[in-house]
Amino acid sequence: EYYQTTESSTKVIGLWKYLLEYRYSKQAQAARSFSSSAQIPKYVFNSGWFRLTQAVECLGLICMVIALLILLLYFFVSSCKQRKALYAIILFTFLSVLFIVIGIAVFGGKMEQMGYSVGWSMGLAIAGVVLAFLAGIMEVLELR
Repeated sequence: EYYQTTESSTKVIGLWKYLLEYRYSKQAQAARSFSSSAQIPKYVFNSGWFRLTQAVECLGLICMVIALLILLLYFFVSSCKQRKALYAIILFTFLSVLFIVIGIAVFGGKMEQMGYSVGWSMGLAIAGVVLAFLAGIMEVLELR
């Protein structure tokens, strides 16, 4: 999530949401959240880099869910306690880290060029990918 503040408005752009908040001369603030790409700025949300970022972040999430499911099977199903399952967990964990890092790099680089500032959710995504990487390291250590 990135934000840009001007004298009269604040724009917040995330991967799935665009929020535009207007300030009416020290009176009440109105906010409107747009959810379809027809209502949001096409120069950002219909560009190739933005769609790429959405795609790789989705792939990262899918890989992490698959790794979690295999991990649960590895822990709780005795017939799945094989080395192959551990290799699959490691593969999907590091694939998810790779996809998420690519998404963070592309989104962060492009939004910085457009003059937006980093929001709190970008820090949360970075912390999550660091923890996933550490989990992958622990899984590799489990092989020994």
